[in-house]
Amino acid sequence: MVVEHRLTTILAADVVGYSTLMEHDEAGTHERLKVRRKELFEPEIARHHGRIFKTMGDGMLAEFGSVVHAVECAVSLQRGLAERNADVAEDQRIEMRIGINLGEVIVEGDDRFGEGVNIAARLEQLADPGGICVSGKVAKEVEKKLAFGFEPMGEQQVKNIAEPVLAFRVRLDGVPTRQPLRMKPSSFRYVAAVGAAMILLVGGTVAWFMLRTPVTDAIIAAEPAVTDGKPSLVVLPFDNLSDDKEQGYLADGITDDLTTGLARVPGLFVISRNAAFTFRGKTAQPGQIAKELGVHYILEGSTRRVGEEFRINAQLIDARTGGHLWAERFDGKWAEVFALQDKVVENVAGALKLRLVTGEGKAQIAGSTSNPAAYEAFLRGLEFEHRNTPADIAVAVTYYEQALALDPNFGRAIAELAWAYWNTDDQRVAALGHWEENNAKLYKFLAAAAKHPSPNYYQINAQILTRERKSDEAVASLQKAVALDPSDPGTYEGLSQALIFNGRPKEGRTYLDEAMRIAPTGLSSLTGWRYYLAGLAAFGEDRFEDAAAELEKIDLRSADPWAKFYGLQVLIAASGHLGRGAWIAKSNFEAVLKDMGEGPYNMLQTQRYFVFKNEADIKRLLDGLGKAGVPELPHDDDLKSKDRLKGADISSLIYGRELRGRSLKPEIAGYRQAMSADGTISTAIGSWWLNTGRNWVQGDFICSAYPKDLTNCGAIFRNPSGTFEQKNEYFGVYQRNRFEFSVIK
Repeated sequence: MVVEHRLTTILAADVVGYSTLMEHDEAGTHERLKVRRKELFEPEIARHHGRIFKTMGDGMLAEFGSVVHAVECAVSLQRGLAERNADVAEDQRIEMRIGINLGEVIVEGDDRFGEGVNIAARLEQLADPGGICVSGKVAKEVEKKLAFGFEPMGEQQVKNIAEPVLAFRVRLDGVPTRQPLRMKPSSFRYVAAVGAAMILLVGGTVAWFMLRTPVTDAIIAAEPAVTDGKPSLVVLPFDNLSDDKEQGYLADGITDDLTTGLARVPGLFVISRNAAFTFRGKTAQPGQIAKELGVHYILEGSTRRVGEEFRINAQLIDARTGGHLWAERFDGKWAEVFALQDKVVENVAGALKLRLVTGEGKAQIAGSTSNPAAYEAFLRGLEFEHRNTPADIAVAVTYYEQALALDPNFGRAIAELAWAYWNTDDQRVAALGHWEENNAKLYKFLAAAAKHPSPNYYQINAQILTRERKSDEAVASLQKAVALDPSDPGTYEGLSQALIFNGRPKEGRTYLDEAMRIAPTGLSSLTGWRYYLAGLAAFGEDRFEDAAAELEKIDLRSADPWAKFYGLQVLIAASGHLGRGAWIAKSNFEAVLKDMGEGPYNMLQTQRYFVFKNEADIKRLLDGLGKAGVPELPHDDDLKSKDRLKGADISSLIYGRELRGRSLKPEIAGYRQAMSADGTISTAIGSWWLNTGRNWVQGDFICSAYPKDLTNCGAIFRNPSGTFEQKNEYFGVYQRNRFEFSVIK
């Protein structure tokens, strides 16, 4: 008997923690898994020309004739599961691991056996929950054909396989792979590094990362997006055909939500709302739009509201031919607005022969609402927010509050209120309240938004987590935002910076590239920020020439100071490592600081804002600044003083001790600090401030971070004339203050 062998691609998948799930809820787990197989796994595998040939309780094996189809299918499966799990309790989620191998198998009827199958099963065991692990053969076959990153895991010795298996982890959001920590869906947010006027002395609230202000400087020629063979589409701004021309906010809201809804259709690439709105009011042929955005299809249309009657007209155009693939009119009551939007999405997906993800209704997805009146108030709030003046932001807040009064569980509205109080400067403070009141409202709304999470909640949450040096949690938060809205470049840009601060610059660059795919650079107002991210990523990989080349592209004439604030510091450091003169960059940066009301440049400022997780990364930056001649401390301190403590001396002095002393600023009372051996710090200043945070030694600096505040670093000196009785045997030099103290315990 001749045994048939075949070279094929095998996908192996099983449920994470299946035994525990069954122990807690056997019937419910069985039913949820059955639904996932029927509604997601079986149709997706069939759509990608695969075939399930074996199921085993919580697992299954599938065969694909194309390795490309197998990897695309695995990514669609994991994304589909992530979307379904977004609103499911953690102890009820169906999460899968997937392994893929290209190899020879034994064919026996409809079944497959052999080492090719066994390796796929072993790779599945190596995958992270919700992740995909592939063999070296698979990665080699598809790395230039698919826009997914492949992270090397090295050679793995797996059970019952004699030779080690070269394994790779698939980075689900692509390679090359919204808003850095600076933008959000439906409006532009800018990262705001804090000027002195924006900071309270101790524990003050800081609008650190994002002010939503349209930037007019831009830019470089748009490059077509790479869509990897997927259908690609842009939703152009819908026209308002209502007699009331002020109802344009309804058309804009419909455009936004259709963009997000279509972006969640598996296998469809959708250009961001921000890029699409650059074509508002312009006369452009479909072919020109397709070229600038790199898309195949265009969805355009209009809305009209007369009383409670509402109409959506929509048409799908093949941009390469100019022909209409589909056109339809949807009439109903305003109360049916959500169902009308769903019909548009369904019809577009059907016209493109794509399968919709079934699941929760619109009200349960992404912190939305099922109340049309609340939805209208929310859209009106966005309209005023986009105008971006302090007075208009205050009006937007009243509309968001009105939306919440109509639907207290409207997560997107709650998150927008948090944004309003996060993006505060002096003018906005005057319009909205005062610093302490705004700070309290920010965290009040943030806590409420966490109960009904939306993409904009996950974005602001990541901003704050990153500021507090919690980049692991920030990355996880932004990944949830991507799952709920894959069309927002701000999330990808936020992921880029969070990953670079997390010590993963190569991966951070891939997310920047993904942002540029869905919002081509020539149509983005964030060009300077993107150059900064590209330079920071290259700098993190010791590619100082590449970093300088990117950072030198930042337009110093731009009205947005924040790309200059961050980017020029990295450029100075790169120049230092390269042995180049950095006096021009330093001069430009001093001008930026002057505009912000900051003093002369020194390394304490840098450590306040560059919140790297790993000491090696901040050391690389500080070493470069030192080589470029940037002082460590404010200019009136003697860096050569024999009385300055080294890092090891600081650790020996403070950890496990209690310090007492006073600020050298007369308006601040005495203080005491308790330093635990693990870095926990409890600080009390007079009777008005008590907080607990953490501190660490960074080179020869001591740094501390408290919740809701920026990092603060300084240097410690012995005071030769100090005494224990006066509590001034040592003094600390910080950017905005100095403290003298003694160790009392």
